[in-house]
Amino acid sequence: MGTVTTATADSFTRAWVSVERTGKISNALKNAWQNSPLYPELIAESTEKRLGSISAQDLETLMAKYPDSAAIANLRWKKLFRLGRANWHKDFLFLYRPTDSVELNCYKLEARYRLKQDKDADHREAVRLWTHGKSQPKACDTLFALIQKRGLITKEVRLRRIDNALEKRQLQLARWLAKPLDQSATKHINAWAQARRQPAAFLTKQAAQFPEWVDMAASRLASRNPDRLLGLIQDRQIPDAVRNQAILGAARTMAINLDPAAAPLLRMDLPSHPILNHWRVRYFIHFQEWADVLTAISKLAPEERNEIEWNYWASRALAMTGSSDLAFEGFRKVAESNSWYGFLAADYLGMTYNLTPKTKRPPETLIVKVNERTDVTVARLLFEEGLTVMARRQWDFVTGRLNEEEQKAAAVLANRWNWHSRSAVTAHQSGLTDDYELRYPLAFEKPLKNAAKRHDISLSWLSGLMRSESLFMHDIRSPAGALGLMQVMPRTGRQTAKELNLRWRGNNTLINPSTNIRIGSYYLAKQLDRFGHPALATAAYNAGPHRVKQWMPNESMPLDAWVASIPFTETRNYVQRVLSAQVIYEWRYTGAMTRLESVAASQITKKE
Repeated sequence: MGTVTTATADSFTRAWVSVERTGKISNALKNAWQNSPLYPELIAESTEKRLGSISAQDLETLMAKYPDSAAIANLRWKKLFRLGRANWHKDFLFLYRPTDSVELNCYKLEARYRLKQDKDADHREAVRLWTHGKSQPKACDTLFALIQKRGLITKEVRLRRIDNALEKRQLQLARWLAKPLDQSATKHINAWAQARRQPAAFLTKQAAQFPEWVDMAASRLASRNPDRLLGLIQDRQIPDAVRNQAILGAARTMAINLDPAAAPLLRMDLPSHPILNHWRVRYFIHFQEWADVLTAISKLAPEERNEIEWNYWASRALAMTGSSDLAFEGFRKVAESNSWYGFLAADYLGMTYNLTPKTKRPPETLIVKVNERTDVTVARLLFEEGLTVMARRQWDFVTGRLNEEEQKAAAVLANRWNWHSRSAVTAHQSGLTDDYELRYPLAFEKPLKNAAKRHDISLSWLSGLMRSESLFMHDIRSPAGALGLMQVMPRTGRQTAKELNLRWRGNNTLINPSTNIRIGSYYLAKQLDRFGHPALATAAYNAGPHRVKQWMPNESMPLDAWVASIPFTETRNYVQRVLSAQVIYEWRYTGAMTRLESVAASQITKKE
C-alpha cells in the first residue's frame, strides 16, 4: 500500500468518477490502482454504493484492513445512520464511536434503552438532549418517547426546556411545552413575550412578578427608546426590587450602542456582568475618557486584566493620564507580541518589530519520516489531483493521529507542496505560531499582484484579507453563502461582474481563483474609495458598508479606539486580524519592516 506506482501519474479523478457512476471497480481499474495508496479511495466509493448490504462486522474488517484512509473511516458514520434509522440496535452499538452528532447520539441512547443496557449517565444525556432550546432531529423522537415513559420528563425538566426555548426565541415551542403544566408556566411565557414586544409596559406592570425577564426588557427598550427607559428609571416607575436589574440591562445595551447618555449609568457600582464589564471599557475608550478606562479595567476579573488587549488599554490610559513610567512598562510587555496590540504598542514606543521565529521546526529526519506515512501520501496525492475536499478530509484525519512534533513536520510538508491552507492551519495548531513562512504563505501571487496593480491598492492588504476570508481555499462556501478565496456573496459577485464586464457563469465564477480575486479586490477598492481608510474599508468588506456608515465617528478619532469600539465582535477581530496580517505580508513580500501606523493611518476621520 505504501508504493506509489506509475498509475498515480494518470488521472485518479477519472478512475474515481468511473466508480462513483457505476459503483464498481472494474478489473482494469483494479490492475491499474491496486498498488497505489489511493486504491482505498476507490474501495470506499464502491463500498458506499452497496453500504446497505454490508454487515457491521464486515465493515469493521474493511476499516481495519485500510486504516490510513479517511474515506474508509467515514463509512462508519454513514453506516451508523443507516443502522439507526433501521433500528438495528446491536449492530449500531457494535460500530458506534463517540461523536458530536445529535442524531447518532439519539440512536445510541435508543439502542441502549431497547437492549436494556442503559445507565444513569445515559438518562442524564437523554434529558440533556431533550431540554435543548430548539427542536431536535426527528431521529430523536423515539428516544424522547422512551424517556417520557420512564418518567424522566419531570415538571422541573420541562420548565428548564421552556426557559431554554425562550432563550432561543422559540416562543411556539415554549407554548407547546407548557400545555401539560399549570397556568403559572403560561404566565411565565406570556410575560417573556410582553418583555420583548412591549418592554416599557412590562417594566412598569409585571417586572416585580417576573424579575427573570427584567434585564431583557430593559435591554430592548434601551435599543428602541433609551430616553424612555432612563425616564422610567429616574422617576422610579420600575419597582425598586428589580431597579438594579433594569439599570444593568440599560447600561449594557447603551454602552454597546455608544449612547453618550450611558456614561452616568456606567459609572455606577453595578453587579458584575461579562458583557457589561467589557463594554464599559470599550465605551470609555471610544469617548477617550481615560480615567474612566482605568476604573473600568480595574473591575475586570484578574485573569482578564492580564490579557494582552486589556494590558494595552491600561497602558494607553496610563499614558494619557500622565503615568508615563507605568505606561512604558506595560507597552513594553505588550510589544513582545506580534499581534494587533503588539504592533500598536511597539509603534507607541518606537520599537522595532521582531518577526524572527522563536519556535523551532522539527528535524529533517522527522519530516522525512512523516512524509513516508501512507496516510500522509494519500492526502498529498489527493491534493495534487485537485480533489481538495477529499484531500482536506484526509488531512484532518491524518493530523488527528499525529503528535505535536509530527504535526509541525506535516505543516512543513504542506508548505513544500504549496498546500497553503493546510500549512497555515497546521502550523498554528501545532504551536509554530510565529513561523510566518508557514502561517502566511505567498499564495496566488500572480492574480493578487495583478489585482493590486489594477485597483491601486496594497498587495499585502489583499493577501491579509484573503487569508482571513478563506485561508487560501478557493472552493469553500460559508454558512451565509459566500464563495471562494475572498468569500464573495453571489449577489455581490453578479453585480460586480456586470460592472467589470465579466461573463457571469453562476457560482462557478466565484470558485475560479483569478475571477474571485478580481471581483473581490474591485469590491474592496470601492470600499476604500468610499470610506478613505483601510480599517473602515476592511470593516465594510466584512459587515457591509451600511453598518460601517453607522459606525463612522462624528469627529476624528484614534484608529485603535475606533476599532476597539466596533459593536460586532466578529468584525472587530476581523479588522485587527487583516491589518496585522498586512504588516506581516509587507515583510514577507519585501523583506522590509513596515509599521502598522504606515499601512493604516493612526487617525480616522469622518468621510463626507
